[in-house]
Amino acid sequence: MVPHAAPTVILISCGRMSHIVRMKKKNIFRAGGLILVMGLLNPTVAVAADETPTVRIALDLPYAPMEFERPDGSLAGFDIALGDALCRIAELDCRWVVQAWEGIVAGLMARKYDVILSAMAITPERLRRFRIVGPYLQLASAWFVPIASDLDRIEPETLAGHTLGVQRGTVHDRYVTRTYGEIADIKRYRSVMDIQLDLDAHRLDAAFVTRVVGQHMFNSSTARYRTLAPAQPIDQGMGIALRKDEPRLAETFAAALAEFRSRPAYDALIARWIGAEPAGR
Repeated sequence: MVPHAAPTVILISCGRMSHIVRMKKKNIFRAGGLILVMGLLNPTVAVAADETPTVRIALDLPYAPMEFERPDGSLAGFDIALGDALCRIAELDCRWVVQAWEGIVAGLMARKYDVILSAMAITPERLRRFRIVGPYLQLASAWFVPIASDLDRIEPETLAGHTLGVQRGTVHDRYVTRTYGEIADIKRYRSVMDIQLDLDAHRLDAAFVTRVVGQHMFNSSTARYRTLAPAQPIDQGMGIALRKDEPRLAETFAAALAEFRSRPAYDALIARWIGAEPAGR
């Protein structure tokens, strides 16, 4: 069981959730009984004929077990289940919008969607720029190296001259660039899946990602990679990001999150998707 973290606080707001919209596509998906619509987006939160607000929620795929697409096209993962639960509690009609991480902030600011719920780490910079609801989960980061690698610890002297992989625009990218940018060759990738491809092809010596994501994606079928702790802990509090001009929507999501965290279903959600992740929540 993952230990409890500090009480939820409002740090920013915006909303959406229940269907799915895939940017630049017009496919229609179904997941958990919810229609996932992929198509044109309204620039503001819409209100349906029954007066139920429609909120558009953006996420980046794949980032298992937080969010990923099943073979049938439906979405699954911790963030998906959490978002669906929050929208039910808040009585919001929500739609999921699939957006590449490198453009996810720009899309929010351009009002292509209302909320980002995609394992986004809470940072001082993001707190200044957005309203954030959370943290809703706390996750640790780790280095992943091939089992046969001679790397046994993470220090500047051990990483000098090595090729390191990170996802572009993440806290991992900033940390690795700041700490090892002058001594190692850093490759930046659009997604964790792209990192995995180069790890498997032996084009990377190590990758730095969220621990539970790396375990799920890199070692899903067989244990090919082992983990090494970073020189300093890089734990991430995950938050729901909204624009600054959405205080009421932020309050709605904060209230729904507080309500959901008080229920046994929240612990069940963590047990199902995260397991014994040591970082707490």
